[in-house]
Amino acid sequence: MMTLVELERSLNRAQKLVHTQSAEALQLALNAKTIAAKLNAALPSAHALFLCAQAYFNFGQYPESLRDLAELNTLANLENIARYEGARLNLYARVQYTLGAYHLARDSWNRCLTLPDEAISLESRVQAHIGLGQLYYAHEHYQTALTHHRKAQELASHEDHHLHASILINIAADLIGCGQLDEAYRNLKSALPLVKADQSYRNEGEIYMNIGLIQFLRGDLDRATISLMVALKINRLHHHQWSEANTMLVLGQCQTAKGDVDLAIETLHSALYTASHLGIRHQQASIHAALAQSYTVKHDPESALRHQDQHQHLRLQLRNEIHQAELETMELPFT
Repeated sequence: MMTLVELERSLNRAQKLVHTQSAEALQLALNAKTIAAKLNAALPSAHALFLCAQAYFNFGQYPESLRDLAELNTLANLENIARYEGARLNLYARVQYTLGAYHLARDSWNRCLTLPDEAISLESRVQAHIGLGQLYYAHEHYQTALTHHRKAQELASHEDHHLHASILINIAADLIGCGQLDEAYRNLKSALPLVKADQSYRNEGEIYMNIGLIQFLRGDLDRATISLMVALKINRLHHHQWSEANTMLVLGQCQTAKGDVDLAIETLHSALYTASHLGIRHQQASIHAALAQSYTVKHDPESALRHQDQHQHLRLQLRNEIHQAELETMELPFT
């Protein structure tokens, strides 16, 4: 059996691989989890559980991610797991945000910003600002989202290419929401060399998806299609299903604008299948809206109305989970 030193070495390797080679990281973490339990080593157990949860999240296996986070929470009630408490809360918030449980995500990210330094790493604090920015973005408060993402940029170490690239991508998305397409494009181009240096291909897919969105919004439909197809290839190659569904959403809108309505409907139904399989309701709502538009162009008012009703139903569900007034008055505890 591994010694404690060998276990730590294996966990450190899994940590380095979790964003770029999630399958290998997961196997290392699962093995480390078993050995750490046998050694009764609390911190290595916490690290292994967190890495398993992170890898499952990367694969879109959200129930498995939540299961390991629940086990990590149980360990936290018995042992001092130090900075993994902040890491647990941050990842839990990311899973719940992805699933559309905004109130749970908000509470966990706000908790990250109030934890003592010994219970959370600077990276997890930065990710909490990124997450809160994404939460505001989802509710179309783009300027407030940008404030959080700028704060994350201020706090983050520029030596962490993965984190810095993630911040630039989120800032670009906020700027797109604000209609500042030129600045958004510059941020995305700045993120590309960081992604290549870090070999974080999931982020590369996000960059090309957002570049495609900018090109679509500018009416450059041919270039947008090329960028979106590049993003789709990257996302499928690296099993990034959330981004795959988002890319197909924009691609479907682009195809509708080009007059390829039947192809657009096929693309959007594929996006809806993926988003439904993942349980991502805010993504499903956006896809239903795009399908309503496509069926309107196709002169199929019955189908258009059905998808518009689904869009409104899902939006109402999500708004009921976190009241708009609550979001608008939510304190911004910058640290």
